[in-house]
Amino acid sequence: MIEIRILAKGRLSIALLAILAFLGCGPNSVASPVPVQAIGDLGTAARQWVEETIRALTLEKLVSQLVIEWIPGGYVSPSSPDFEPLERWIIEDQIGGVSPSIGTPHAYVAKLNALQELAEIPLLVTADFENGGPGMRINGSYALPSMLPQGGGTAFPPTMAFGAVGDERFAYEYGRITAREARATGVHVLFAPVLDVNNNPENPVIASRSFGADPNLVARLGAAFVRGARDGGAFTTGKHFPGHGDTSVDSHVGLPVIEADRARLDTLELLPFARAIREGVDAIMTAHVSLPGLLGPNAVPATLSPEIMTGLLRDDLGFDGLLFTDALTMRAITEAYGIGEASVRALEAGADVLLSPKDVSTSISAVVRAIESGRLTRFKIEESVRRILEMKAKLGLHLGRTVSLDAVDEVVGSGPHLAFADSVAARSITLVSDNERLIPINPDHPSLTVHIRYAPSTWLWANRSFSEGLLARMPDVTQVLLDERSSPEAYAAAENSLSNADRLIVSVYVPPSVGSGPEALPEAFRGLVEGSTTQRPTILLSFASPYLLRALPSVGSYLIAWGDREVSQRAAVAALFGEEKISGRLPIPLPPAHRIGEGLDRPKVMTRVVSRTIEDPLAAAGIVERERGPGPFGQEQTLADPSTVGMSADGLAKVDSIIRVALADSAASGAALAIGRHGRLVSVGAFGELAYGSGRPVTSTSLWDLASVSKVVGTTTAAMILVGEGRLDLDAMVVSYLPWWSSGDERKNEITVRQLLLHRSGLPPFRRWFFDHQGVDDYKRAAADEMLDINPGVETVYSDIGIMTLAWVIEEVTQQSLDVFLSDRLWNPLGMRETRYRPETFLRPRIAATELDTLWRKELVWGRVHDENADASGGVAGHAGLFSTVVDLSVFARMLLNGGMSPACNPTQSLGEPCPVARLEQHRIVEQDVVDLFTRRYDGTSFRALGWDTPSERSSGGDYLTSSAFGHTGYTGTSIWLDPELDLWVILLTNRVHPTRDNQKHIPLRRAVHAAAALAITDQSIRKRIP
Repeated sequence: MIEIRILAKGRLSIALLAILAFLGCGPNSVASPVPVQAIGDLGTAARQWVEETIRALTLEKLVSQLVIEWIPGGYVSPSSPDFEPLERWIIEDQIGGVSPSIGTPHAYVAKLNALQELAEIPLLVTADFENGGPGMRINGSYALPSMLPQGGGTAFPPTMAFGAVGDERFAYEYGRITAREARATGVHVLFAPVLDVNNNPENPVIASRSFGADPNLVARLGAAFVRGARDGGAFTTGKHFPGHGDTSVDSHVGLPVIEADRARLDTLELLPFARAIREGVDAIMTAHVSLPGLLGPNAVPATLSPEIMTGLLRDDLGFDGLLFTDALTMRAITEAYGIGEASVRALEAGADVLLSPKDVSTSISAVVRAIESGRLTRFKIEESVRRILEMKAKLGLHLGRTVSLDAVDEVVGSGPHLAFADSVAARSITLVSDNERLIPINPDHPSLTVHIRYAPSTWLWANRSFSEGLLARMPDVTQVLLDERSSPEAYAAAENSLSNADRLIVSVYVPPSVGSGPEALPEAFRGLVEGSTTQRPTILLSFASPYLLRALPSVGSYLIAWGDREVSQRAAVAALFGEEKISGRLPIPLPPAHRIGEGLDRPKVMTRVVSRTIEDPLAAAGIVERERGPGPFGQEQTLADPSTVGMSADGLAKVDSIIRVALADSAASGAALAIGRHGRLVSVGAFGELAYGSGRPVTSTSLWDLASVSKVVGTTTAAMILVGEGRLDLDAMVVSYLPWWSSGDERKNEITVRQLLLHRSGLPPFRRWFFDHQGVDDYKRAAADEMLDINPGVETVYSDIGIMTLAWVIEEVTQQSLDVFLSDRLWNPLGMRETRYRPETFLRPRIAATELDTLWRKELVWGRVHDENADASGGVAGHAGLFSTVVDLSVFARMLLNGGMSPACNPTQSLGEPCPVARLEQHRIVEQDVVDLFTRRYDGTSFRALGWDTPSERSSGGDYLTSSAFGHTGYTGTSIWLDPELDLWVILLTNRVHPTRDNQKHIPLRRAVHAAAALAITDQSIRKRIP
């Protein structure tokens, strides 16, 4: 069957709805995350519960605790006949746990809560969240016939995509997010990570479930996943021991054989397991594989081998956790041994848990008989049950076993989780070859492009997002759809569609199980593509199986997306058009030409395309009314002609170019810029996106975590207002306002308000109080107890603690919280409606993401203040916590350069006056003499002014601002610089800490931007500043 059509312009992008789902996220998804149900240690009461439970169990019920049975994951009413077998397993057999399959998050919670309430002993719930995270089981549902995605858990690209990224921080977050969503849906144990080393391209069952073919890479990333999952509150299971990577038979249908001796195992298969055991992996799952090199001819499956499960795993590697069998329904076991015998042999070998025996009652009865006959001992069974019950007790299941539906809405598939998945997919894209440098594609270059997609007819999701992406960029693309049913006539029609084509894009969606040779694709399809490569540029994209080059060896441009789901399709189309840089590396070899670690780099060269037509499909059809979410406050900002304020349009364009180049080099995922002169905005630029791979473009109304720019926009300006009113004395002792503040060091009695502003208090730069303190009162006590590093007034040492203290002084003077005072006296009068601490949930879709915090919060920080101390103290702090936009900050800068006065304005007639909201009359915010006092360099001993910074030799303000300039920077990558002599302001906001604070590329970017902005001035001489 073939479908050839010219796709219509403006078609609704349904698949992208999921990535924007966080528009309606609940308030706790970022700002106040649901507390993780931590894995605790066994206390006295928990141990007592374990032992009392074991003593109370009959032999049959003791054995039943060893069984964990597979159950459907979809919703079923407890009154339905489909619920009866589940009820029988729980009430009559009293099995130890269940392992749900594919379902939705709410169905999981409903079903698991119902089963938990039926169980006499709490159930241990496991799930295969191994390849794609939660999305492997609680996502991927579509409504037929419309194929509208139903959402669900976060769908990551396959595990091998993390191998292509190669960064432990990403594997850690993979584990943490998977664990959080698992616990929110009632799952306790992840059947992950897969620790198999996929060194056999013909492996039909492991493939992209593995991190790769390098045992050291698999070990590193597997260990990181274990750490992340533990921090996320779930137990982990390394699988499939002693390794399932070097096999060519699927153990679901036969018995695979690994031809390896112990020496080979030690250097390859066992390395990841040994590392995971050292890392504290909680459980191991066995492999149904035969190892004649270890056990001799006619070797039994490893699952049934005491030499492997006890001798190798427990004795040699020192594993003392829970040992699961792989599913006992697999034919590698059942065909040779039967249900009962396989169960008994597995326990004899050392297993603790019988996973999904084909018949629960038969399995339990066989084990009971084995104990009664002396073949197995009750002591061995009690030892295994003790491990299971201890795991339940560590989870606190003996105290509470159900989960709240609220946790699903707050955690599962949240905006930050989805954005992280998109970021991983973008970074994993691997360009294996590009002989003619066809990638990235320039969509503006006129050409007739044909896209041929091959996918199994049952993969209804294949091509959905990729096709949408092509359409958004090349509206006239011709699409040809082929599958295994396609006839010779269909291939002839496909050939005909290529007759005038200038370019061919081929996307292939086939599972790794089809093999790595020519047989992976039909002969007719291979002939069609191979014939095209000699006539036109041809690009091959692989979704799912990475092993396609042997089937299509003449293709010169080969890009691997690793997964077949929407998250990988979106990433592939963005990479194809240069909207994301390409940096993935092969975690596997692609014989004969490509080795592990290879991969071509391509820079980001274009702004990401985002559909403007995304909306509810039912609203588009007129079935329901469109919902309008809160948008940016105020009107769109007008700009002045640069020539009217003595600036060059070409010079300003150079500033934009500098930022684009820096973002292409990963200085940040996004940036916003505002340049103004003589009271008029001449440039407002928006670059990149709010988080890597998010598809959320930066705009002039995007909100940024200002970090330490908060010190001047907030705390210092509040001090300026109060000094001008005579309510704050710069030379008064801090303790005259805060008598409690000096308890830890008498020298603090001598510190003045002025010294706080000059950073000459002698206080240390900062302390990691956030580990031990929560709330502003706790922080005040910590600050009071803090000792000075040096005597006051001796040396300039930039101190967050000093500015925190200044904010408390301001609150004492005003008898208002800092945010309320600033709102009343600064932001509202100026119309700075976007500037605030603790941004509300509805603003989150406009906020730039910051760091992937692996130290304290264990999450991607997004819509929540990045600075840990500001966050822990409540979100309103003197040193950090403000969020704002470049336009709001331009209003602020304009006011200061105008001597503390803000003129009246009308947004529709402003001609570049920063005016997001009408100001009916002028407002004096600060007195002129106070502005001058605070913004000039205090003395020659440092570059500090009162609260502000002034240009140093290597200033972030560059070399061309004058010595009268003043400004400040923020740790997240933000800066504000004002130059009274040039009457110029430059505001540059980035999220350079996304996803890691290790990124330092913002430092030269800041200097270059400010230098270029100054050099764009045409009506006065601009010279390099003399230090």
